[in-house]
Amino acid sequence: MPSRRSVLIGAGIAVLLPWGAGADRADLAATLRAGGFNIYFRHSLTLRQGQPDDDLTSCERQRNLTDAGRQLASRIGAAFRMLAIPIGAVRSSPYCRCVDTARLAFGRVEVVPWLETDGDDSGDPERARLVRLRDALAAAPARGVNDVFVAHGNNLGGLAKLHGYPELPIAEAESVVFRPGTSPAGVLARRTGPQWIQLAGE
Repeated sequence: MPSRRSVLIGAGIAVLLPWGAGADRADLAATLRAGGFNIYFRHSLTLRQGQPDDDLTSCERQRNLTDAGRQLASRIGAAFRMLAIPIGAVRSSPYCRCVDTARLAFGRVEVVPWLETDGDDSGDPERARLVRLRDALAAAPARGVNDVFVAHGNNLGGLAKLHGYPELPIAEAESVVFRPGTSPAGVLARRTGPQWIQLAGE
């Protein structure tokens, strides 16, 4: 019988090692079941094929999820349900790859413009968006749940450059679990999509 690792690799999903000290695997699930954390995901797997990626009104003009990316997003959501991790608000960048990741994983999504990014943290629009994200990650979710944000790697790069966050370059479908209550919010753990699946024993 093939290992879970070989199955994931065969599906086009990279298996990465944990990052940082963070919470260990068993403790992380138990901690999140109590709620009170903000979980920031980069959108699931895509393929760069020269798409313009310049029109938020048209998915056809954006870089979208691959079939493997859609499958991985669904499996991440299934893992969260198997782990009984309670989810409150699910907020997404307006880009279709983010909206689709959120909906496939968690079944619902609130699209917010401040999770968009143009990658230019020297401009006023991007800086204003980063302030909103900084404040959102520092704010506690409703009692007993964890809030989810699905957006882009550039957002975390901007927080590191402008708002005192550590450098957190994340791959597609990777996540960072933030502990709110301070600004910058503390980093509890960092997990890839396949690591959530492994944690659930799927």
